[in-house]
Amino acid sequence: MSGIRIILAALLILTGGSALATEDFAEHARIAGMEAYPVPLKAPAFRLRALEGGMRARHDYRGRVVLLNFWGSWCPPCREEFPSLQRLQQALGGQDFTVLAIAVADSATAVDRFLEGRPPGFDVLLDDERKTAEAYRAAGVPVTYLLDRQGRLLAGKTGPQHWDSPQMQRLIRETIHSRKE
Repeated sequence: MSGIRIILAALLILTGGSALATEDFAEHARIAGMEAYPVPLKAPAFRLRALEGGMRARHDYRGRVVLLNFWGSWCPPCREEFPSLQRLQQALGGQDFTVLAIAVADSATAVDRFLEGRPPGFDVLLDDERKTAEAYRAAGVPVTYLLDRQGRLLAGKTGPQHWDSPQMQRLIRETIHSRKE
């Protein structure tokens, strides 16, 4: 059996027999401006302080599709894309999906100042020491990942983007509906 056939057979097993679904997802991710990973990757665990208080961990978001955005209030491209994350949360946020923003090397005061005292509609976590960003290999900001309901990395994007585009919303809806494992 050739190497390509072995890979396709493995994809069929991993996707429950639906290699086409995997190809469709990769194409929809590309159109939405993200790079799909050939196989879902285990996302590193984290436990961070939330801007509103308390601690949050990766497992707190299990069961929901998550758009995980590493950003900084000090980063001009991050500041520019942040309103689109808020609009995306307004459009799709709920029981099945959430945006999650991790402020890298940022202070609660600076983040509060950027938000002008208005909660964004999703959790903002503080990665003061950059340990979570390092674990996710987010060397700079913004870096964004799409995670499935099990907390696995499905796709990623380095650099700014308008996250509330119809293409991105389609990708998220597809992930919500097709990856209910």
